[in-house]
Amino acid sequence: MTFIELINYAHNKYKTKNNLVIFELIYWLSKKVKSKEDFVRYRNTCIDFAKTIFNKLLNDYFIKQKPLSQITNTTKFYGLTIKVNHQIFEPRSETEDLVELTIKTLKNNKRLISGADLCCGTGCIGIAIKKHCPWVNITSVDINKKAIINTKENAKLNKVNIKTYVGDFYKILIQKNLKFDFIVCNPPYVSNKTLNKATIKYETKISFVNSKDPMFFYKTLIHNESKLINKNGFLAFEMPNAIPKVFKFDN
Repeated sequence: MTFIELINYAHNKYKTKNNLVIFELIYWLSKKVKSKEDFVRYRNTCIDFAKTIFNKLLNDYFIKQKPLSQITNTTKFYGLTIKVNHQIFEPRSETEDLVELTIKTLKNNKRLISGADLCCGTGCIGIAIKKHCPWVNITSVDINKKAIINTKENAKLNKVNIKTYVGDFYKILIQKNLKFDFIVCNPPYVSNKTLNKATIKYETKISFVNSKDPMFFYKTLIHNESKLINKNGFLAFEMPNAIPKVFKFDN
């Protein structure tokens, strides 16, 4: 079977035109096709991996609803390659808007040089900010030790230096008497009622739901801003409607 025949096979079997997933699986499996340019070059040559393996991965995604990053263990985020370990929250494309807004805010005021990424997961937010604003010092925090391991791996992969702490939300920062020019956070904000149970089969529930009040994290950080944020600093959140928001403080 050729690569082009494999594409048509996937389209017909799963009644899908989701080429992003299909191509990413090919790139991951193939030794010679690693880009669209490679695909054009080799489209009429035989595939260099077992079709049965490709079938299994397609089933994992389209039937079992396994996130693509949990299949390939990597994803793209804000132009970076991010490794995603088992059961760690998969970076979503909408979170790139939060990174974009934070970077824009920092470039407009380069006196803001210290930041914390709370509930960091893979570390993608803090790492992307550090990559595009190298003058900023980033501290990443997560309650999950495995998430911090994942964050350290991604920092090394993307050649940035950041500090990390295992800790419950912002409490470790207060314990260590740490204050920052800004804090960025994509907290758990999904309610139990709206949580897709299939999602937590592959990602930890604590990444989505961690309080009876979905707004708990926002309220708590804003309430404690004087203990955490330096004068003229800001908080940047991803909100439940996926539109990021910045709260500035002149305390």
